[in-house]
Amino acid sequence: MDVSMPISSVVPSLDGPVLAFLSGTTEPADLAEVHRRVGRGSKSGVRHVLLRMVATGLVHEVPGGFVLNRQHLAAPAVKILAEIHGELIRRIRSFVENWNADVLLVGLFGSAGRRDGNTASDIDVLVVSDAEELNNFRDLLADQIRSWTGNRAQVIAIPSEELRRLRETKESVVANWDQELVVISGDIRTLRRVM
Repeated sequence: MDVSMPISSVVPSLDGPVLAFLSGTTEPADLAEVHRRVGRGSKSGVRHVLLRMVATGLVHEVPGGFVLNRQHLAAPAVKILAEIHGELIRRIRSFVENWNADVLLVGLFGSAGRRDGNTASDIDVLVVSDAEELNNFRDLLADQIRSWTGNRAQVIAIPSEELRRLRETKESVVANWDQELVVISGDIRTLRRVM
C-alpha cells in the first residue's frame, strides 16, 4: 500500500489522488485548488482527469469548480478507497481491543503516521503494554498488518518500564514519538505521566 496515498494501490494513475481529494470535500474546488491539493501531476493532467470524470458522470462541473457526484454508483467505492488509511487504523484498534491484555498506548509513527511514504514504506507501530505475551502479540500484529496492506510492519512492542528507561536516557526515538505519534488506542498524556 502507498502510505501517502493509499487509493493509489487500486487506482495508480492520477485519477486516484484526484478522487481521494474530491471524496474528502463537498465544496466545489477549481482546477488550481484540485491541482494544489492533489500535489501530483501537472495542472493539464489534473484537468484531463477531471474532464474525463465529468464525461463519465462521476464528477460534476458546477459554479466554482468540480465536486464528486455522490449519487454516482461508483461514489461509495471511491469513498471506501479514499479512506483506506482510516480503515487501517480501525483494524489495528480492533485487533488491539480483541487482545485480552491491558494496553497503555498504540500508535502509528514514521511515514505511515506522517502519510508521506510510498509502497515500499514500513508501517511503524508502537505498542506499550506490560502484558506477558507482548512479543507474541507484536508478531501477530505485524503479520496482520502485512496481510492487510502488503507492507512490512515494524511493530515496536515495549513494556512501560522500557519506555521509561528510553525517556530517561533521552533516546531520539522517544522524541520522535512525542512529536509524530498518531494515537490509535490509549492516551499519550497518561503514558507521559507513567514515564
